[in-house]
Amino acid sequence: MSSNTNLSYKRAARILTVACGLLFSAFSFVYLFVFQKDVLEALHYSLSQGRTHYSPLIGAIIITVVLLIFRWGINSLMGLKGPVRALSYFPSCLLLGVLTDVDRTIFYGESFSDKWMWLLPLLLLIYIGVTYTLRRVFRYWFDREGSVLGLINSNLAILIVLCLMTVGIGNSDLNFHHELAVEKAIRENNNDAALKVAAKSLEASRTLTVLRSHALSMEGAMGEHLFEYPQYYGADGLLFAPLSQETLRLNADSLYEYLGAKPHTAEAPVDFLARICHDEEGKHTALDYYLSALLLDKKLDKFASVTDASFFEQDTLPRYYREAVILYKDTHPDYAREVKDTLMIQRFEEFTKRQAEFASPAEEKNQMRREFGDTYWWYYHYQ
Repeated sequence: MSSNTNLSYKRAARILTVACGLLFSAFSFVYLFVFQKDVLEALHYSLSQGRTHYSPLIGAIIITVVLLIFRWGINSLMGLKGPVRALSYFPSCLLLGVLTDVDRTIFYGESFSDKWMWLLPLLLLIYIGVTYTLRRVFRYWFDREGSVLGLINSNLAILIVLCLMTVGIGNSDLNFHHELAVEKAIRENNNDAALKVAAKSLEASRTLTVLRSHALSMEGAMGEHLFEYPQYYGADGLLFAPLSQETLRLNADSLYEYLGAKPHTAEAPVDFLARICHDEEGKHTALDYYLSALLLDKKLDKFASVTDASFFEQDTLPRYYREAVILYKDTHPDYAREVKDTLMIQRFEEFTKRQAEFASPAEEKNQMRREFGDTYWWYYHYQ
């Protein structure tokens, strides 16, 4: 009976070893290939200075295999077994987390946080000390054959905690991930894919807003789709912040080259765009940027003036330009330009009627967002 029990325990230990390896491999691959592929691509670009191409699939496979070999080597040295065998995955999970602890400092030439230069060796030394102590003090407990269920539960619990540790260390900033995904799509001339990234999210950093606007411009669709996305930064959301001058890939200089000119020191985005359009320094795309900037800053008087100077009366304006004209005519009945879009005019009438139906400003804003959140009228009145 004892012999059968021993055989069952040893068989369970071998199966558990394989199962833990498969679970770690699956976690590592999915984590690298699905959740952190854009971060790793940015890290690879930073380290190689763009000289080589990163493949998310091949990268995830190679890193996972290397971490498995590293785990095997650690366990060969430390001799962990029994209910704590899964602790041998700690260095691999730690390295996996450190590898993906990449933030916006990557744009300034820093590949990893300075803290890991001392914290990583320290944690590995502590790990070695703890495992060595466990082997010396609890040798009998590790060597004896106990409950199979206890063996399975303890090792799986350790592995789950280590995987959660990896996720906690790695970058989980969704805006940063979205920025990288949009930037990568733009560089690959896949603007349609860029505009689908987090398209339904109400969160957006300034960098993400700038990148989306750039993708829309390259598609010739700023006037048609700009306000379908959150706009929290006004005209500033069309250009990178000054510190973004040093980004490694799609950066401020790339955008200024696209527009055809650079701003003067401390020149506001609207003033910069107005200048290059007036002086004809910018490319034809600068006009859409300028008109969008005027809409974002709610300068409808200037928008109407520039529109009249830039478009013939018979020209069909893009959607949001038409919405702005309708809004402007509502307060300036003598404005000459006409919008012949009867469906849009009818929707604007519904918009103004609905505004008067709410008792609470908060309720009004939320409900109007649900019904008209994709219109310039909502942005103008509530943003």
